[in-house]
Amino acid sequence: MALKRIVVLLLLLSLLLSMTGCKKTETAAGQTQTPTVTPSPEPAVTAQPAQLLTGVETDRKVVSLVFEGYTDTATMEAIARVLKGRDVPSTFFVSGITANENTQVVQTLAEQGFAIGNYGMSGGKHLETLSAYENMRRFKMAQKEIAAACGKEPELARCNGTIHTDDVLRAVTAAGLRAAVEPTAFLNHKSFRAQEDAETYVLNVLRGSIITVKLGQELDENEYDDPGRKLDERPAIDPSPGIRWEWSTEDERFALLPDIVMWLVDALKANGYSFMDPMKLQSEKRTILSKIRELDPDEEKLLNPERYELPVTEEPLRAGETRKAAPGDFNGAVFVGDAVIEGLGAYVDWLREAERDYLDDAQFLTENQLSVEKLLDGECEIGNLARRLKDMDAKSVWLCLGYSNQGAYRREAYLAKYRLLIKEIRDQNPDIRIVILPVLPKMNGYAGVSNDRRFELDLRLCGMCREYGFPFVDIAGAVRDEEGQLREDYCLDLSSRGCHLNDAGCAAVVDYIRENYPV
Repeated sequence: MALKRIVVLLLLLSLLLSMTGCKKTETAAGQTQTPTVTPSPEPAVTAQPAQLLTGVETDRKVVSLVFEGYTDTATMEAIARVLKGRDVPSTFFVSGITANENTQVVQTLAEQGFAIGNYGMSGGKHLETLSAYENMRRFKMAQKEIAAACGKEPELARCNGTIHTDDVLRAVTAAGLRAAVEPTAFLNHKSFRAQEDAETYVLNVLRGSIITVKLGQELDENEYDDPGRKLDERPAIDPSPGIRWEWSTEDERFALLPDIVMWLVDALKANGYSFMDPMKLQSEKRTILSKIRELDPDEEKLLNPERYELPVTEEPLRAGETRKAAPGDFNGAVFVGDAVIEGLGAYVDWLREAERDYLDDAQFLTENQLSVEKLLDGECEIGNLARRLKDMDAKSVWLCLGYSNQGAYRREAYLAKYRLLIKEIRDQNPDIRIVILPVLPKMNGYAGVSNDRRFELDLRLCGMCREYGFPFVDIAGAVRDEEGQLREDYCLDLSSRGCHLNDAGCAAVVDYIRENYPV
C-alpha cells in the first residue's frame, strides 16, 4: 500500500513538473541562486467536445444508476452484491488514486460486469477552473491507472461538482473518453433511514433520470433535490422526527450505504422502473409536449418569485385570454383535485338543489392528498385518470394538483411530471381541453407546504402554461389576502388545518372561474 502511494505521488509530481520549466541563474560571484519556476506554454486542446450524457425526457419508466467515489472494501463489495443479486447494471466512477490503491476492488467490480468510469485522478471538483490541457493530462493519468486495475480503459467520465464547459468536454475527448455523465439526482449515505423513505423518494423520481450515489462524500448545495431550502445536512427526503445523523466511528458512517442502495433499487423495481447505462438511456428520449414559445423578458420578470416580498401578486395571474362564461360552457367539465376541490364539489352539489343547472353538468374527481405523482402511477382511488375522463366523455378537465412530498425533488421535475400527465390525458382524449388551476394558499401558521412554496409553484405553473399553450386560471388570487395567505373569512377549518374553503371561499372560486372563463 505504501509503495502504491509513492507511485501515485510520483505520477502527480511528474505531471506538475511537465507543466513547468526550471531555470538556474548565477550571481556575479558565480553562486547559484534558488531556481525560478517559469511556466511552459501549454499545447492547445483542439478535440471536439465530448457528448454530455444527462437525464432525458421520456414517458417510459427507465433510469440509470451510477456511483462515484469510494468508501472502503467491505462497503463496496456489499453494494456490488446488492446490485448483482438484483441484476442491476451500474457504472462505478473511480479515481486514478482509488484504482492504484484499491486495485483488487476495482478489478472485482469490472469482473462482475459493472462498467468502470473515469473520476479523474482524485475526484476533485471545479474542473472548469483548470485548463483543458491540465484536465486532459489528469484524465489520461487516471485512464492508465484504471486500465492497469481492470484491464480496460473507461469510456465515460464523471466530473465531480463541475460546470461542463466546452474546454472540460474537450479534455474528456482528448483523453480518449467517449462522453461525460451529468446526473440529475444525487444521493449519499444520509439519504434514507428505512425502506419507506426510499419508497417516498421513488414516487417523485423523474422518468429518464440518471441517479448517482456519492460514496464517501457529502452533497454540495446544488446537489440537494431542493436547492432552495436551507441546508442542514439533511437526507434527500424529509427525515422522520428524532433522526440524528451522528456516528461513533468513521466506519459506521457509511455502514448504511448497502441498505440505502438496496432500498432504492427495490423501490424502483416495485414501481416498474428498469435500469440501463447512461449512453443507452439517451435513446429513450421522447418529446412529451411541444413548447409553443419562450417567455419574454416582461413575463420572466412577472413570474420570478424573487421580485415578490410576499407570496401575492397585485393582480391574478393568467395564461391565455378569458371572458365571462356563457350557459353550457361547463358542460362536460371535470374538476380534478384534492380535498379542497372535493369541498368545492360539495358546495356545487348543494347549490344544485335550488338551481339544477348550477355550473352546468360539471363533475368532480377528487381524493385526499391527490398529487401529480399519484395520478401518474395510478396509486389512488381514481386510478387511470386518462381512462376515467374518456369513460366520462369529458370535454374539458380542470387540474388542481399539488405534489406528494414537498422536499423530495426539484420543482422542475414537478413540472416535467405535470406535462407527462397531460400527455397521458391527451393520448386517450385527443380533443379534450386542459385547464390548469394553481395550488391554493393556506392560513399562515398551520402545518403543510408554506405559502411561499405554493406561490413559487403557482408562478412556475403559470409560466409552463404560457410556454406550452394551456389556460391558467388563477383561483388562488381570488382567495388569498394581501399577505399571501388564505383569507380568514374564506377558511372552513380555522381550528385545525387552515386550508379548506367554506361556502364564501367556494363562492369566490366559482365566481372567479365564471368571470374568467378561458377562451
